[in-house]
Amino acid sequence: MIKAAYHTTKFWIIIILLSLVLGTLAVLARLFDSSSNLSHRISSLWGRWLCTLNGIQVDIEGLEHIRQDQAQIFIANHQGFFDIFALNGFLPVQIRWVAKSSLFKIPFMGWAIAASGYIPVVRGNRKKSYQAFVTTIEKLKAGNSIVIFPEGTRSEDGTIGPFKKGGLLLSVRSGAPLVPVTLLGTGNIIRKGSGIIRPGRIQIIISPPIPSQTVVEDKEEKVLNTLRDIICKNYESHQALQAKNENTFQAG
Repeated sequence: MIKAAYHTTKFWIIIILLSLVLGTLAVLARLFDSSSNLSHRISSLWGRWLCTLNGIQVDIEGLEHIRQDQAQIFIANHQGFFDIFALNGFLPVQIRWVAKSSLFKIPFMGWAIAASGYIPVVRGNRKKSYQAFVTTIEKLKAGNSIVIFPEGTRSEDGTIGPFKKGGLLLSVRSGAPLVPVTLLGTGNIIRKGSGIIRPGRIQIIISPPIPSQTVVEDKEEKVLNTLRDIICKNYESHQALQAKNENTFQAG
């Protein structure tokens, strides 16, 4: 209990300090770079340092599947809050996140994500949601990648839920490929419904992309199932390998 309280207190001190310092720098950077690329690099540091300074190891596989010459739509399973921190900090591309409009009102952090060109969306408002959809397509066509959590919410127990088709529509409209991303370990760091921090290891597995043309030619349900199958198989196989390694360690 004392250890958990220490890590939780440490997390909040670090996130506040990083938000104050890097948030200010991101806002200032926007004054000199209208593309928001520099501001995003600073926001990316926020995610990377938030993991590193809290003793969270992030391992990433499949970087060779990421394209540097075009926008991509990263399709990821949603395990916990640290999904965003890890992906923002360790995906080596320009990302424009779609985020709840309320986050943009938070001092320093909200100013930073606005300066970074992220896209606010008002949930429950169809007109503003459509505007966010159009803006996202424009960002993709401008060469910026985005991350989609097609489950729509964080998993409570790691189970990967059904996928919604929003990412497919963006791919068809923008021409950007879909890149399956499997996340492991983030749900154990901050469990859903809890604010307690438990440092651990995060794994990010990048799989080969699915071209936009495939989405156009195949049925939506088939592409959604393919994406989910890739992520589920990666999740299950890496979980099994992790359990095997832990058992071997304990036996030794």
